[in-house]
Amino acid sequence: MSPIEKFKAALSGSEIQVLHQCLEQAMQPLPKESVPWYLGGSHTATGHLTPLHAKALQQLSAQWVQLPLGLRWDTQEGTPSSRSLALAEWAKQLHDQGHVTGWRNEKFSFWEDQVIGLGKHSLEPTSHLPAAFEMERSAFRFFGLRSHAVHVNGFTREGHVWCGRRAQTKATDPGMLDNMAAGGLPAGELLQTCGVREMAEEAGISEALAMTAVAHGKVSTCRSVANGWHHETLWVYNLLVPPEVTPINQDGEVSEFACMSPKHVVEAIANHAFTVDAACVIAQGVLN
Repeated sequence: MSPIEKFKAALSGSEIQVLHQCLEQAMQPLPKESVPWYLGGSHTATGHLTPLHAKALQQLSAQWVQLPLGLRWDTQEGTPSSRSLALAEWAKQLHDQGHVTGWRNEKFSFWEDQVIGLGKHSLEPTSHLPAAFEMERSAFRFFGLRSHAVHVNGFTREGHVWCGRRAQTKATDPGMLDNMAAGGLPAGELLQTCGVREMAEEAGISEALAMTAVAHGKVSTCRSVANGWHHETLWVYNLLVPPEVTPINQDGEVSEFACMSPKHVVEAIANHAFTVDAACVIAQGVLN
């Protein structure tokens, strides 16, 4: 049996159901008071704001036009570069005002739904797809924008899973269990390149081994968070970690690694010891 088959074979029906529930609950409904905003002439919401965030944007600039059911914004030029410049300035101001925290000095690209697609039909984010703009990653939740990330499940031959514990210094979910490696997709980077880099930085995995990771689909997650609306497509990879390899963190973002049995993993998921995204990625990597 493959490591994934061994993982599933070690679980009871109720434990398998815990994993199914992770995927079923990945997309949480928008809060009733959320304020959609639209880029240019788009008829579908680009992002979703809290009422407080909507008010903050309107105070920053009169370019945020009030609609009956939301806000509309674009630059006069309507180009990716002009949008990126405007958003960069506003993100800094919002950071100074305390609305945007955890500044990373790293940009994410944003692709509109009509460009990248939705759900199972979404395309891989690459430079071949025209992005609407780029913006500081820590501001994405404020604006309620969909971002992209790469997550890697590290399986042993026995069907156990290498899991990291997020450092207490992490701005998001400190101290919680996570996948072996994971990270947001920076502007201009390919999914595989991102995964290889994250495996090196977070788990000390060699490039040669990291390149053997197998793409295993994607899962989208949505939920309210303290600083806005979290919407992210998680691109899942499964890596077979040979017995002579032990993950060792290199960048200070992981406090420790544990090789966990299937039952231990599911128990930790049921007890909410894993981040929501990591639990969804394990479920995706095992079930699909």
